[in-house]
Amino acid sequence: MTAPSPDSPTPAPGYEWRSSRTWMGEPLLHVAFGSDPSGQPRMARGIVAIGIRARGVLAIGLIATGFAAIGVIAIGVISCGIVAAGLAAALGVNAAAPIAYGVTAFGFAAGGLAPMGWRILP
Repeated sequence: MTAPSPDSPTPAPGYEWRSSRTWMGEPLLHVAFGSDPSGQPRMARGIVAIGIRARGVLAIGLIATGFAAIGVIAIGVISCGIVAAGLAAALGVNAAAPIAYGVTAFGFAAGGLAPMGWRILP
């Protein structure tokens, strides 16, 4: 038995599932983990997106972007994560938004251990 050469294609590990129902061309639920056959990380895109990288109205993943984002790095209108940036509100270790709450919080109204903002929340 020989080891595969670096040039030979290998099956990509991972998992992907899309709901058959769509809304405005996007699946209602898209779950994607691992990498695609080209070796790139899979991106979950849908109304509800769950994966390592997720983009949707509700996005849940390590890197999540959407209206409501939950993840290690979360960017959205409302976001929750270790690093959270929001257009309206953010909750996380490092949070930045008009209303932010976290260990380090930046915003108009900020609360937490080290808040910085116009108003300090309790």
